[in-house]
Amino acid sequence: MIGTQNQVMNYDPNYTLCGRMADQTVRLTFGQWKYRTTMDVVVGGNTSGLRVIECAVEFAYEKLETIPFFNDETGENDEMAVIHLGNLECKDDDLRGEEWLKDMLIGAEIINIEPEAKQ
Repeated sequence: MIGTQNQVMNYDPNYTLCGRMADQTVRLTFGQWKYRTTMDVVVGGNTSGLRVIECAVEFAYEKLETIPFFNDETGENDEMAVIHLGNLECKDDDLRGEEWLKDMLIGAEIINIEPEAKQ
């Protein structure tokens, strides 16, 4: 059996050193039980590694759709984030924000890095 080897991305640390900026694409997989969804998020800046993944989750949370509800604690109308994991709809009932979404993160990979465009 002949196997194919996946091409390895060049995660060049020089793209983010010395104040340089880069756009990094992070593939996030969220899941509960057997339900999954994957999102690709672009993070710009000069961070690397785990901090890029944390930023990607924060950006993903900001992109989620929201639904209105009446917040009994504040007595005002509010919004809660919703994510669809296949056929499963998950709501941020406790209004935990990004921490709620981080609890569903089951996979993350930086799949691309592009240095800042020279002007």
